[in-house]
Amino acid sequence: MKPEERNFQGIWIPRAIYLNTEVNWYAKILFLEIHSFTENGMECYMSNKYIASFLHISERQVSRYISQLKSLGWIEETSFNGRKRFLRSLLYFGYDTGDPDMTLLAWKR
Repeated sequence: MKPEERNFQGIWIPRAIYLNTEVNWYAKILFLEIHSFTENGMECYMSNKYIASFLHISERQVSRYISQLKSLGWIEETSFNGRKRFLRSLLYFGYDTGDPDMTLLAWKR
């Protein structure tokens, strides 16, 4: 993906994510990247290779963090065609409190 394809202004770190001790900072940053797409009505389709390069970690670590975020219920895989995987955040953050609420879709699970 080219940087100009996304109107990226930065990442706000909600208190619930910032203070969470279940995941490390790489997983938090990965979640916030995925969440930034979801907040803008898109799904994240970055490859593990791209994410690994962006975060300066291995592709294996990216896979582990994605699995961890899925197991926590923070993200879901919406589709995978054998080459491209699409992810989206399942959390919604109210800017008044910073506390996560499950999205309607996640609530129906």
